[in-house]
Formats: sequence, structure tokens, C-alpha cells
Amino acid sequence: MLASRVAKLCALLLCAVAIGGFIGCGSGSGSGTPSAPASPTASVAPVTPPIAAQPEVAIPVAPPVKSAGEMHQVTLKDLDGKDVALAQYAGRPMIIEIWATWCGPCIKNRASFHAAKKDVPERVVLLAASADTTSDLVKNFLKTHDSTGRELMATPSLYAAIKGHDPGNTIPKTVYVDSKGHVIDVAQGIQSVTWIKAMSKNLR
Repeated sequence: MLASRVAKLCALLLCAVAIGGFIGCGSGSGSGTPSAPASPTASVAPVTPPIAAQPEVAIPVAPPVKSAGEMHQVTLKDLDGKDVALAQYAGRPMIIEIWATWCGPCIKNRASFHAAKKDVPERVVLLAASADTTSDLVKNFLKTHDSTGRELMATPSLYAAIKGHDPGNTIPKTVYVDSKGHVIDVAQGIQSVTWIKAMSKNLR
């Protein structure tokens, strides 16, 4: 009886060993050989977020710089010797009379300007540029004569600006300038009142 029980117990132990060897302890390959633990990164690929295409940035292009007219490059002198840049009158037409206190025809031309002055549009700048050697001569002249506009002294830059239109060195000259600083005409001699008015109204 005892021998029969021992025999059954041995049989059960053998079955348990056999079953344990068949099942194994791995993740179940069926071979009974324990498999190595899987690396936590073996089957994981690093995920890089896709880089969004950057929109093209439009670089602003500066508009071309328009060159100023030749008369806007000119600097005259006032009667106290201070610089007067004609660029300050950009956007306004100008009429410039070039004269001298010792010039008879110049005095008559100034009389025409004085008569026309009240009918010249306000947008038009009237300038008188004296060719005298000193401003004191002009100051003394103005003590007994009317002014026809802003009284200034001519400079080499003025003569250089009008040389292409009138290379002569005679006076009086009347320089008609548009609002962009371009010389429209350089007239010699005495201007009529009618002509001065007409030119002042047509300058743009």
C-alpha cells in the first residue's frame, strides 16, 4: 500500500518537472530557453517632429531715389552772409532774377518784377540774386528802392547750374525753375510784366 502511494507521488513529480521544462520561463518561444529581456529602445525609433516649411520673407525694396533738379543743388548767400539752400523750396516753382546795383537794364527788369509781383501766384517763389561784390551795395540800394523778392547774393553754384542753359556772363538774367528744381528757361534782358505773369502761372 505504502509502495503504491510512493510510486504515484514519484509519477506526479516527474510530470511536474516535465511540464515545467516544456513551458519554460521566457516570453514563450516554445524552445524552453529563456529569452533575453528586450531592450527598451530596441524597437523604438526616435520621433523628430517634421520641420514646417518657412514662408518666404518678402524683403521690401526701397523706391528709386529721384534726383533733385540742378537748382535744388544750389546754395546762395543772404545779405548777412548766411547760406540759403534752394532745396528748401522743393515743391514750389521759382523765378530768380540775377542783377547788380550798377546795371541799368537790371534796374528796369526789377521794376517789371515789382509791377508783376502782386499777380504772381503765392506758390511761386521770387528771388533776387545780386552779382555785386558785396552785400553792403545791395543793402544801400534797398534803402531807396523796393524789394522784388527775397534778396540774396549770387554764388558760383548758381552760375554753374545755369551754364548749360546760358553760358554767357551778361545780366540781367531771369531764371525760371519748376517745382522739381529743373531750369525751364533762362531769359536775357528786360522781361515784360505780361511775360513774367504768364510764366509764373504756367510754372509747375
